[in-house]
Amino acid sequence: MQIIMRKTCLILIFFLLSGCLETDKAKNILGESMGTTYSINVLGDERVQQEAIERRLLEINALFSTWRPDSEISRLNEAPVGEWLKVSGEFFQLLQTSEAIYLQTSGFFDPGIGRLIDLWGFGAKGGRTSVPQRDDVNAAFENSSIKYVEFGEGQIKKTRDIHLSLSAIAKGYAVDEVARLIEAVGVKDFLVEIGGEVYASGTNNGDKWTVGVERPDNKAPIPITLNNASVATSGNYRNYFIWEGEKYMHIFNPKSGLPANNDLASVSVIHPRSALADAYATAMMAMGSERAIKLANELQLSVLLMAIKADNYQIIRINLE
Repeated sequence: MQIIMRKTCLILIFFLLSGCLETDKAKNILGESMGTTYSINVLGDERVQQEAIERRLLEINALFSTWRPDSEISRLNEAPVGEWLKVSGEFFQLLQTSEAIYLQTSGFFDPGIGRLIDLWGFGAKGGRTSVPQRDDVNAAFENSSIKYVEFGEGQIKKTRDIHLSLSAIAKGYAVDEVARLIEAVGVKDFLVEIGGEVYASGTNNGDKWTVGVERPDNKAPIPITLNNASVATSGNYRNYFIWEGEKYMHIFNPKSGLPANNDLASVSVIHPRSALADAYATAMMAMGSERAIKLANELQLSVLLMAIKADNYQIIRINLE
């Protein structure tokens, strides 16, 4: 049975709706990292150096990339069950943050599902041309949850043979870290974008930073203003596959072990920390609109949902101006 896949990188269309950057005061830094592209716009300051940014992104990749066999996460994934493994403070902290979001979202954000991601061909081991067998899915599902990780003093132990994947939080974390580097040299007005995840600081030549979130119906993008905040978007209308006539996204429902299939086309979360915006957006896409609305209200998150209603899309704004 063949899987038809359609893949693109960006769900969030990043562009500026006010305060043009085409001035002599703007410094634009472009590059590639973490399997995607990045762009950094700094206004009126030359202290931000691309070399420092590239170096920091390489450090993050060495921690969290499952595509690198020598990364810290790959080393943990290959570690024997029941063996304590000493990890860096940075890795330990982000994994603990991931566990906290796992609990907040009732398990809909789960970085312990690496075996399922690989089984379906969405991970570092590459794609596949057929749907996995149910027995294989069940076996991977039995070894897929962060609840099978124990934390010690700077150490981590797996209680089952799980594989971790922090792809749904690491890119946002990288945005936060690049923003921290820029702030550390005293720059206040800037915007960082990595693979569609955005953090905006200060103003854009006196105007608010404004980005547009793409609509699946090809209507005009929805503007969102950012003030020392991030926006992360997760969606299924550009990144999905068809199986037995049904559309499934490249986001898993950790409750079933299967790719998610619900009424959401897109989720955008605005948050001061890009890592958290990234993770919450992924969780909400996995759980569907009803649970997503409830979670956003419980956590007082600012969220833009695009829900599929018959042949149309419903735009749902929660705690947004």
